[in-house]
Amino acid sequence: MRIGIALLPFMLGTLIPCFAQQPHIIFSAAASLTDVLTELQPRAEAFLGARVLFNFAGSGTLCRQIEEGAPVDVVFTAAAEDMDRLEKSGLVISASRRDVLSNSMVLIGDTGLAPAAGIDELRTLLSRAEFLAIGNPDVVPAGRYAVQALTTCGLYSLVEKKLVLGGTVREVLQYVESGSAPVGIVFLTDALSVKPGSHLRRLFLFSEDALKTPILYPIAVVSATRNRDIAGKMIDFLLSDVARNAFRRAGFILK
Repeated sequence: MRIGIALLPFMLGTLIPCFAQQPHIIFSAAASLTDVLTELQPRAEAFLGARVLFNFAGSGTLCRQIEEGAPVDVVFTAAAEDMDRLEKSGLVISASRRDVLSNSMVLIGDTGLAPAAGIDELRTLLSRAEFLAIGNPDVVPAGRYAVQALTTCGLYSLVEKKLVLGGTVREVLQYVESGSAPVGIVFLTDALSVKPGSHLRRLFLFSEDALKTPILYPIAVVSATRNRDIAGKMIDFLLSDVARNAFRRAGFILK
């Protein structure tokens, strides 16, 4: 089951009691993990012998929810700094923390646009674009990585005044799919999630050297959980061959 961010407060007061008679965990995860975790949900629940209630959002938003007391059992972020923030506050169990995945950053746009072969062509492409969609760097790791990559490539000042900010990386993808923005920067896995026949294509792959901080997806059990054993088993499942193969198929880099 997937829980939208806007529904989380309502859920905490009304939905959880509906599951009070059966084991369950609340799993907060970065939006870029939506497809692969949803695919894995039936096998995860069979492994756990419990329901898994998903809450997908930007990693910064997930951190804020936990800081404000949301009863989350497991958190899976798309940046180490977000998990660091929780760990320093004692809000996750340090011994449970694992770095599971990595990713890459890509520029996407309409199939009518030619891919950029290098930084000079990328500069030309971005100078001609009316808008560039990225995640809001305050809450979306993909947005932070995008700013890092653009800055390293000497392109941030070129696009700074025409940025369109999304609340999640999936929202950025939607902006470009809908034509609200002609180009956008997302994780490679989000670009790969586009259905066949889409008018979107990958226009540029940013190198790892363009990022100040490596892309990491850490997972941990939340300290306030009342389901520590089940939460720990969820992490065990995501480190299993079944889950790792699913992550690989989705385009993630395994750690």
